[in-house]
Order: sequence, then structure tokens, then C-alpha cells
Amino acid sequence: MENWGAIFHFESDLEIDPKLSTESDRRGVYVTVAHEMAHRWFGDLVTMDWWDDLWLNEGFASWMEVQATDHFHPEWKLWLDAQGAKESAMRLDARAGTHSIIQPIRDVLQANEAFDTITYSKGMAVIRMLETYTGEDAFRAGVRNYIKAHAYGNTITDDLWRELDKTSPRPVTMTAHDLTLRPGVPLIRVTRTDGGVTLSQERFAMDDASKVPLTWHVPVLEQALGGGPIWRGVVARGATTSIAGDTASGFIVNEGQTSYFRTLYDPSLVAILATHFHALSAEDQLGLLNDSRMLGYTGYEPLADFLTLAHQADPTLDPQVQDTLVGRLQGIDTLYDGMPSQAAFRAFGRRLLAPLFAKIGWDAKPGESQNVALLRATLLAALSQFEDEAVIAEARAHFAAYLRDSSKIAPDTRRSVLSIVTHHADATTWDRIHALAKGAKSTLAKEELYGLLGAALDRALARKALDLALTDEAVVTTRPEIIRNVSNKYPELAFDFVAAHLDAVNSWLETDSRNQFPLDLAANAHDVAMIAKLKAFADTHIPATARGETVKAESAIAFNAQVRTNRLPNVDRWLAAHNAK
Repeated sequence: MENWGAIFHFESDLEIDPKLSTESDRRGVYVTVAHEMAHRWFGDLVTMDWWDDLWLNEGFASWMEVQATDHFHPEWKLWLDAQGAKESAMRLDARAGTHSIIQPIRDVLQANEAFDTITYSKGMAVIRMLETYTGEDAFRAGVRNYIKAHAYGNTITDDLWRELDKTSPRPVTMTAHDLTLRPGVPLIRVTRTDGGVTLSQERFAMDDASKVPLTWHVPVLEQALGGGPIWRGVVARGATTSIAGDTASGFIVNEGQTSYFRTLYDPSLVAILATHFHALSAEDQLGLLNDSRMLGYTGYEPLADFLTLAHQADPTLDPQVQDTLVGRLQGIDTLYDGMPSQAAFRAFGRRLLAPLFAKIGWDAKPGESQNVALLRATLLAALSQFEDEAVIAEARAHFAAYLRDSSKIAPDTRRSVLSIVTHHADATTWDRIHALAKGAKSTLAKEELYGLLGAALDRALARKALDLALTDEAVVTTRPEIIRNVSNKYPELAFDFVAAHLDAVNSWLETDSRNQFPLDLAANAHDVAMIAKLKAFADTHIPATARGETVKAESAIAFNAQVRTNRLPNVDRWLAAHNAK
């Protein structure tokens, strides 16, 4: 088999009539089929020996859904999207409650908790890192040999490493063991010297629990901006690595962003990268943005460095880079909730995003890619969140037209319009949307409208939505979505509601989701008083062997509070210095 396409015979297996399918539909089908076919290879044909090695199924399936789909549709740029999944894994992996990819599973509750971001998204990221490290052909050969040797049998992860060691030009097992048997996120510190740079490793930590030193042997790629030879090497803690070269024009570490680590450049190198941001590939722009944001949150570098990078945004950036940047700004804004300085941050956000939105506008253009359509929805959501009066007014005008004739508005635009109008609804508008939900003929439209009722900014309307969820009016599967939408703005309110009506809420949920649901609601909070509520809830309702997700939620709340207190003042100072620019 020459490539992954040959393994899956995708084009013959997927029979999608282009006249009946949108690009979004086609992309969704490809990803789903790739995931399920990977399960056949890594779950059915070769089966994990025990739940400890669950990642052999799920991590590989997550990786293959992107790898195989990208093979046939590189224009969708799914590996750019996959950086978001890796970022989610890193954020979880650097806090209390994380675990190694391979972990001991002792009962069914622990097995259920293992279906998480570490197993799926970190697993996917580590596989991609090893593929880059060994080379695609060698990696593919090793996987083929593994499947052939263990077909219709049970395996452990070391069976795979042994086969990859036979085909790889570089030893695999030590690096693979480090990343799968140890939790945490490596940090590569890059220091400028007279003759080049030095690379050193430590552990990236978002809280005290993550500061216990660990060592990984991490594959690193480094390249000067503008091209040239790529330096390849392995960096471990306690062994500084020197790379000779001229650093004046800048360079990127973790070129292509295929490895699993964060990169901390010294301040002079950050300044060079900010100046040459547009010279970076879309992959490296995303990596720099993601690292800068999280390094700023944790105090490794000023959070203002992220804003300096964000200031480089313009419509020429790849749509997925723009989309990620917008989402990161929304995240910072959420941490500002209830603070007087939020107004200044939102003004900055509006100024930054206005040119991006002006380029694509409200309406889709002929031949527009799906990534642009997704960016439009993200920009509209952000400008609504940032209280952009023009966007809110236009959404209300579209809504009035929709009420007159619903066929006159495109489906993608409709979703954004309804979200914005509901978010900023007064009681009269909320009641009108409620009436639309009750009268909707389509099941999909009904579920969408009922879910949106929970997204109102007005606290009284949020309470009204929660009360509505207790009635039989909305279908059972929609009721949790109403509560989730309330939790985005009012996590404490949503959590308290669930705790007060736990039997009713549990009756709407699958058994294996019941412990997780209230914890997900609470994790959005930034008031440390919420942690005591979580502990009390867990003591009463969650078995001791299923408390891993509780620890994760508690650490998320503590981290949110820490960022508000210790990092947002740095943003305030940056905004004060740039408010006239």
C-alpha cells in the first residue's frame, strides 16, 4: 500500500452526490468515515489488550480522520483545525487532573473517564509527531507491519513501538514512552546567543501540581524564516542543545507545528517573530498565537505579547488563522466578565476585527470556501460578544426580514442572526423566539431555537430558560443544551440549577454522561467559591473512583481566577498604551 488513500480506498467508498451535498456535508462525511474505518483497523482487526491502551483505538482514529481526509481534500486544511484539538489537550495536560495517555484502568468508571481529550487529542498529536520524526514512509511501513503481525489479536502499545523501531531511521521507543507514559507538556526554551540559539527543556505548568519536573526526549524542527535547511534534533531536560546560525532575521522552532510541546522564545526573538508574522506559514502563525496566549496566561511571558501578535491581523491571513485568533480574543473577553476594564478590551476587539469582517461581509460569495463561511460565523459571534452596535443592529434587521419570510435568509446567516438576536434579547424578543420554537415544523429548527433560548445575556431570561428546560415543552435531548448555553455566561447559575434538580436532569442524560455534565458547566466559572460547591457536590454524588473530572474542573476554575487577578492587568496596561493607535 503506497499511501493512506490506498489503505482506505476513499474515493470509491464514498458515494456522495455533489448536487445533494454542501461542502460542509462532504467534509463531515469524509471525516466520519475516516474515523470509523480507522476503528476497523486499530480497534476491530487489532484490538487493545485492556483499557489501559484505549488510545490505540481512539488516538489513531482521531489522527486518521484528519490524515486520510487531508490526503484527498488538502483545500480543507484540516491539520490547521487539528491544532485547536492539540491546544485543548495541552491546556488540560498542564493542570491538575491530567493523566498519561496510557494509564491504569481498574473499573468501569475509570474506563469511562478515559474517553477524554488526552486519549483522543493528545493521542492524535503524539502520533503525528512520531510520523514526522520517523518519516511518512517509515511510519506507514511500521504500522502495516504491526497490523499484519497482530491481525485478529490483542496488543499493547509496545507492540506498535517495536514494529516502528524496525522501520524508522531513528529510535522510536524512548521518545514514544516519554510522551505516552508520562503526563504533562514539555516546554522548549529558546535563548539567543552570539552565534545562534540554545534550546533547553522544562515542564510547562499552569498550576503548582504541574511543576513536578519531568523529562521527555522531544523531536524538534527548527528553520530560519524564509526557508533554508531544517535543523532536526531531540531535546531533553538537563542537556542544552546549541544551534549555530544568524538569528537577526528570525527563525521558528517546531517548524510546521507537528510536535507536542510549547515554545518559549526570549523577548528579542519574540519581537522579531512579531515583525515577521506574515512571513510565517499558517501552521506556524497558529502555533505562535496559541503558545503566546497560554504563556501569557501563565506568566512565562507578558500576555501583552499575544496582543502584539494579534495586532498583526488583517484579511490576508488564512481564514483558519483568523478564526483561531478571533476565538482566542473571545476567550480573553470572557475572563473580563464583570470587570470595568472589559469595555476597553472590547473596543480594541472591535477595531481589530472590523477590517476582517468588512472583507467577507454578511453574505456568502460565489465559490467561497467553507473555511470562509466558518470564519464569518465566528466573526459575527465575536462582534456580537464585543457589543458591536452595527452588527447587532444588522442582525435585528435580518431577523425582522426573517419573520416576514424565512425563505429569504440563507441557512448559515440564519444561525448567526438568531444567535445574535437571542443573545441581546429583551423579554419581548425572547418571547418571540420562544414562539418560533414552539411553532417550528422541522425537528432541527425546533431544537436549534429552544437551545438558543439559553444564550440570553439578561439574567432573568437565563433563569426563564432554565425553568423552561424543566417542562415537557422541549424534547429531552434539547434540555441539556439549554442549560449548557446558560452556563457560557452564568456557570454558577447553571450548576446550581442542575444540583437543585439533579434527578430530573439525570433522567435526560445517558448514564455515562451524568457525572460529567455538571462539572462541564462549572468549569466555565472564574470565582474560586465555586470550587467548594464542586467538592461538596462530588462528595455527595460522584464515586471516589470517578473524581478525575472533578479535579480537572476545579483546576480550570482556579486557573481562570488566577488569570483575572494576575494577567489581565498586563493587558490593561497594553491597551492604555495603544488605545489611540
